[in-house]
Amino acid sequence: MQSHQPPSLPDTLAASWERSHRHGLRPDERLNDTALARTDLTERLEANNRLLAFSRPMIEGLYRQIGSPSSTVLLADRQGMILSALGHTDFLDRASAVALRPGVDWTEASMGTNAIGTALQTGTVVAVQGDQHYLERNRILACVATPILAPTGGMLGILDVSSDARENLAHAGALLRTTAELIEHRLLETLDEGFVRLHFHTRHDALADPLHALAVFDEGGRLVASNRQARALLKLPGSYPATTYEACFGTPWAAVVNWAAQDHNTPFPLHGIGGQSFIARASLRTRRRRDPGVRTASGSTRREDSRLAAMVLGDPHIARIIDTLHDCATSNTPLLFEGEMGTGKAYLMRAFHADHRASADAPLIGLDCSTLAAGAAGEEELDNAWLQAANGTLFLVEIDALPTALQARLFDANDGTRARVVGTARQPLVELRREGRLDLRNFDASGGHVLSLPPLRERTDFDALVRQFVREASPDRPIYVCPDALALLRRHRWPGNLRELRNQLRLILALIGDEAGQLCPEDIPVELFDDGGDLHR
Repeated sequence: MQSHQPPSLPDTLAASWERSHRHGLRPDERLNDTALARTDLTERLEANNRLLAFSRPMIEGLYRQIGSPSSTVLLADRQGMILSALGHTDFLDRASAVALRPGVDWTEASMGTNAIGTALQTGTVVAVQGDQHYLERNRILACVATPILAPTGGMLGILDVSSDARENLAHAGALLRTTAELIEHRLLETLDEGFVRLHFHTRHDALADPLHALAVFDEGGRLVASNRQARALLKLPGSYPATTYEACFGTPWAAVVNWAAQDHNTPFPLHGIGGQSFIARASLRTRRRRDPGVRTASGSTRREDSRLAAMVLGDPHIARIIDTLHDCATSNTPLLFEGEMGTGKAYLMRAFHADHRASADAPLIGLDCSTLAAGAAGEEELDNAWLQAANGTLFLVEIDALPTALQARLFDANDGTRARVVGTARQPLVELRREGRLDLRNFDASGGHVLSLPPLRERTDFDALVRQFVREASPDRPIYVCPDALALLRRHRWPGNLRELRNQLRLILALIGDEAGQLCPEDIPVELFDDGGDLHR
């Protein structure tokens, strides 16, 4: 315990003081007013665009309820960086004197014990009054902060009310929590994910309350997102709850889907596991078209719009590949994708380029190496493609068709100032190397990554892929894929992998017509598959 720690400090704040001391901070530390550069702050604001957009009206309402000219309402991101401040000009000027303003890091590591940083650390509502702040310069403030939770779990940001230390903020904690829950509810209502949206509560009249329980499930009944009230009623963990409809409710999933498909607004009884009874409303979510070109100031796609993140559907192998790609995004190391035809090598590469290219105009140049002319003409064509891809990505399909001398030269030239080389091969790279058709010495020396894409028959996310491809093919209408149809589709070997599955589903949806709301076993024509004679047995 430190001698400068005030007496009767709550346990939460005492622990924060200890952390502040371990961070190497001194209570009398002078202000180092270092804020993000304008361009960096703009990028941070763009990355939190949804949070800012949906929280703004609630923050304005909170400020009116606080009703003090000596207060400010602050919004920080999940890294503790202040994004916005609303308050009277006079108090904002005083707050700015201690760097309580947008673009400044208010984590405990930077600012010691404070409401924003400590709420970020504990995940709870935190109040810090005057002398309870670790840094002496911040003791002019009284602050209360609460986390804003993401619809899919985890923390999205921090909402804070800061005031003159002489102000009484006893009522602010409850107002803050209610405002945070309203923001969370609005973010969940507008989430462009899932299939069935389920509103429920133990009381009929509570369904009209803006803070009733809300959960979103995908076509298979997997929980996609939920709010605090839903997690409380279902006794789910607050961080990244992973569960299914069947694990939460006794009413059959098919009955809820059918009710939602009829677009009834009439409440119906919903039975929970363990004898609970709820009253509920259900609806199918109509997916909005996304603009894949929305980008940050630096040109990288916001994580919530990430094409790579959208490919993580439950297969652990694919999740590891996506993690590897994110990890090597900031370097210019070469990449090699191996996998059968149709496993998604080109799709994955394009998603990686879209998410992580250095700028909006960074080029993506593709070249099928198997079509290159022999000799000097082929080398010239490759050199031209390499120059065109400068500061972007050079995508080489069937890279093993290149002479090994050219392969080595490309990897050796990857010095971080030109194009990132991404190559694909259908055959396992180990075999190509053993046969002398692939020279990876310079690739290895450059820290290159080999990523092996599994065939569709080995993936564990088949059902999720089917539902995703159905959504892509019919973005303007929800279509329920029946479990029996999924079981039937799983019986096919899919030698063409993802490409074959996507194309066949497009054909099936075209055949069932624009009015159909379900894809059932009888909608799958046996002639679509080589072994179709066995499909409906």
